[in-house]
Amino acid sequence: MTVNMIRYCAVTVILLISNCDGFRRAFDHDLYKNVLDPEICQKQLDILSNTNLGLLFLDASGKIPNGIASSNLNDLGDYYQCLGIDTHVNGTNIKGKYSAVLIPLNQEIQIPQLPPIPEIPELPEIPGLPNITLPPLPTELIKNHQDYSNLQRWAQIMAVGDDRVVVEKQDVNTRIFPMFIAAQGRAMLGICVPRVCTSTETVNYFQSRIPFLNFTFIEHYYRLPDDRPFAPADYVAFVIFSIIGVLTISSTSYDLYNVFGVKRRPNKMFTSFSVFTNTKRFLTFNSSPGALECVDGIRAISMMWVVVGHTYSMTLLGFVHNIQEVLGWMRLFTSTWVNSAPLTVDTFFLLSGILAVYSTIGKIGKRRFVRTVHLFYINRLLRMFPLLAIVILLQASVFNYVSDGPFWQNMAHATENCRRYWWSALLYVQNYVNPLETCLAHTWYLSVDTQLYIFSPLILFWLFGSRKFAWAALCCILLLSLVSSSAYSFIHDFSAALVQPNRIAEFADYMQTYYINTLARAPPFFVGMIYGYILHLYRGKKVKISRGVVTALFCMAFALMSFCVFSIYPVMQLDWTYQTFDNFLNAYMRSLWSLSLGWIIFACVHGYGGPVNWFLSLSMWKLPARLSYAMYLIHLPIIMIANSSWTQTYFFRNGHVLYRFVSDLTLTFIAAFILCILIDAPFSTLQKLLMGGGRARPQANNMKPESQPSIVEKTTL
Repeated sequence: MTVNMIRYCAVTVILLISNCDGFRRAFDHDLYKNVLDPEICQKQLDILSNTNLGLLFLDASGKIPNGIASSNLNDLGDYYQCLGIDTHVNGTNIKGKYSAVLIPLNQEIQIPQLPPIPEIPELPEIPGLPNITLPPLPTELIKNHQDYSNLQRWAQIMAVGDDRVVVEKQDVNTRIFPMFIAAQGRAMLGICVPRVCTSTETVNYFQSRIPFLNFTFIEHYYRLPDDRPFAPADYVAFVIFSIIGVLTISSTSYDLYNVFGVKRRPNKMFTSFSVFTNTKRFLTFNSSPGALECVDGIRAISMMWVVVGHTYSMTLLGFVHNIQEVLGWMRLFTSTWVNSAPLTVDTFFLLSGILAVYSTIGKIGKRRFVRTVHLFYINRLLRMFPLLAIVILLQASVFNYVSDGPFWQNMAHATENCRRYWWSALLYVQNYVNPLETCLAHTWYLSVDTQLYIFSPLILFWLFGSRKFAWAALCCILLLSLVSSSAYSFIHDFSAALVQPNRIAEFADYMQTYYINTLARAPPFFVGMIYGYILHLYRGKKVKISRGVVTALFCMAFALMSFCVFSIYPVMQLDWTYQTFDNFLNAYMRSLWSLSLGWIIFACVHGYGGPVNWFLSLSMWKLPARLSYAMYLIHLPIIMIANSSWTQTYFFRNGHVLYRFVSDLTLTFIAAFILCILIDAPFSTLQKLLMGGGRARPQANNMKPESQPSIVEKTTL
């Protein structure tokens, strides 16, 4: 009773802390208020207006943006120069404070009446002087910028609605991720002001002296050098990472001493955190009968497609300098492979369904499965938990201090989401509890996949019996999932493209109602269960299919997959209006993709893959496939850290973004390897010891501890 009370109180305190606004904020907003002093501000502004120090503040501030003809209306100034100002003048300490302001474009600037110009004699014509006329203002300039601002509304899925960002109240479709412009038709400038002043006080001071500077603006956010205070998450991170560090050093030392010193076999428990043993075991690949070797290649390639998709999306929808070029590039045929990257999610759903069946049916009996179904859940959750919890902790704490810049609002908001909603991420309910403020935005997939995995025993139960009941159960659940997906698609009339320029205002509703909705995304998982059952039926058997049928099925599979990829191209065009086709794609495209990819897996497993199976089964895919779960978790924070560290707007070039992809992929690979060696491998060993992995286990417990989401699940049985 006492233990339960302690647990209850601890959980209650943690939940209260995580939902307390003061504890979850990444920036110290009270500091921004406490440093203000109107009297000292007036004194310091007088000093700036009468000394050269004012030029330093002006130099660190944004001016008229360059690239206006390309729809760039942002100039962020010099962030680090501004925060680096710290000088004593006339007995007062003047420090810089960075302020971002939003300037509406549709405002009138009143230029004061100037005295008449005295008449002067007409000058003679100068021979050879060209007749210079100013070009007319491009009529598409404002329209192009507004179109691009519409694109930036995608970030409403992580929008904020409190007073941390001083913007006027807007509905859910106009609330913007902090790093982006807060609304259409506004330019963003970074201005450097004294620490004790607000941007309003500073601008008003100089407007009173320069009458034609009478523009209106909105204070967006402030930044100071010391505005990221320690939070409870930081202390938790310090304790946990310290413990892991001590265990790693101790375990590695013990392991090396036994292996190279006294030359005796060390205890498995004591070497569970050994870097030496874990690295050696992690880099050892053994093939066993029944292994789905081709799945390693599919998983690795899909993971790279995920990284390239997020590299492009996080770059294009940031502060891009050449906006018109970006709009044009997104509608090119050559960019279709990037726009179709969301199909990789359905690949993982397919693999998850396949392995849920293939790793269970035929390994234990029906009665034992029912009696030990709790192991079916426990093994998966225990395998997923360590890496997910560590990356959540990194996002809630460490990543907030890695870098800085005028766009760090992006990373700060991600930090606040994890400080507030870490519990829903660990419970895999984010897609319903906090769909617009997810902790680790890309982990909505884990929520959907886990919910489907929890549901799957209701179908697996029938697969232990006769084939008639098995096929009836599989066909019924697939039909129901297709009906559900079709209903969501044809009732809500969403775009088939994740980011369609003309329909970006629907994005928040699209994400909540369809994209991260388990009922709408379920069909590929159940297609995977059907293929898993087929693979089980023919496990270890010779399947005879004529060469003509194999060729026809491969042609059909590649044709359907090509259709799924390239059908996004017409949808991305600005004049696209065929809603019925959008609905068809949303309802059935992902199932067709899974159906085609499932045939390729089946053909490769049973010797009909030819060069496809050779390529997908290459040994070079084994390590990336083994790292894929960690890569999936860590890749987006790495991309966000890089993009949030920008100091100016980004000039888009396709080749440079591809270079960024290689950089992001490399850093992701390295970080994932470290996480697997220090976190995943130790806890995997402990789990096996806990589940009796150190001795022969009874058949009832023969559910693999590797039962994880398809991104990380091992394919050997």
